[in-house]
Amino acid sequence: MADRKTNIATRVRNAVEGVIVDAGYSLWDVAYYKEGPEMILEISIDKPCGISINDCSEVTRLIEPIIDELDPIEESYCLQVASAGTVRALSRDEHIKFVCDNKCQTTLGLYVAVDGKKEYSGIIEAFDGETVTMLCDGETKEFTKKQIAKINAEIETQIDSEEEKEEKEDE
Repeated sequence: MADRKTNIATRVRNAVEGVIVDAGYSLWDVAYYKEGPEMILEISIDKPCGISINDCSEVTRLIEPIIDELDPIEESYCLQVASAGTVRALSRDEHIKFVCDNKCQTTLGLYVAVDGKKEYSGIIEAFDGETVTMLCDGETKEFTKKQIAKINAEIETQIDSEEEKEEKEDE
């Protein structure tokens, strides 16, 4: 079942990503999963100044016809378009590279303890596709992707108030 869910998420990602990007957003993730009795197709989006409910509505209107035409899911499901949020699971290599480039605070959970710890927090300094190099409490540590059970990052978005936007425009 997991492979089928992954395949559906990949097909949907491939079908909608261009439209989402053309509309000025980035596609953070696509997930297809069961929540209670319901199947959920969740599209997580982002943009530099944060995501509003209106953004989610706009993206939903753009992608619903594409997903309907693609018809990748046989059973009934609920489509949810949401902000990727400020604390995000890093499920793709692009996510890890993004937090590395943006120096985001990151937490790694390991399958097996290293130096007596199963969780490390810090800034990812480098990622080569297989190894994550992280600065943790002034010490550089390396972890392979196979060691990592979960990885999350705190992403800061710049949400300007209307007053701040006007001040920037006047400058």
